[in-house]
Amino acid sequence: AACATCVVRVWGVHGTPASPVSSPAPSSILPVGLEQTSDPHARLPNSPQGVFAQLVVADGAQLTEGPVQWRSERGLTGVTLAPGVHYDKRTQELVVPEAGVYYVFLHLTLKRVMAGNRNGSDSVSVALDLQPYQAGAALTLTLDLPPPPLGNSAAGFRSSLLHLDAGQRLSVHLRPRIREPLSWQLSAEATVWGLFRVATQVPSGLPLSKLT
Repeated sequence: AACATCVVRVWGVHGTPASPVSSPAPSSILPVGLEQTSDPHARLPNSPQGVFAQLVVADGAQLTEGPVQWRSERGLTGVTLAPGVHYDKRTQELVVPEAGVYYVFLHLTLKRVMAGNRNGSDSVSVALDLQPYQAGAALTLTLDLPPPPLGNSAAGFRSSLLHLDAGQRLSVHLRPRIREPLSWQLSAEATVWGLFRVATQVPSGLPLSKLT
């Protein structure tokens, strides 16, 4: 139930959408790193298997390049951590205690906090990185920021099924391309990142594809 709340909370966040971001075409090919099981009748369960987490962004987070700082205190609104799941504040990494197939999601919302003097094509990108390192970001999202006459917020959502090992460390890296970076901030009320395990291994024949 707690994990179901995670998904509802993410999809229920309101915000002015940014420019549409192209989604990868569905594919029947398993993403790199996913392993098949031998059970031809296996399917991903409809509920998580006890490993889950949801974090909210730190209030007033500036748009500086590098790892995003998250709030992980239990009891804080929007924060949920299953026993064994750990957030390392020193490295800004979320550590999963058990291997499995995880549904990973990120809802990013930015708000204008200062009037800008420029009309241009500013953007902010985030990428989910894994340690131990895997070639290429596991999940990416880019938001085009509207000029002052057209809006004061931008939002986007990305998700993916990923096979993670026990002890895998995940972090979200921010890459702003803004000429006036102080004019925008991450919205603490509507920027969330989380995951939950949906299977201990990948069922055979499952049409896995990146979810968006």
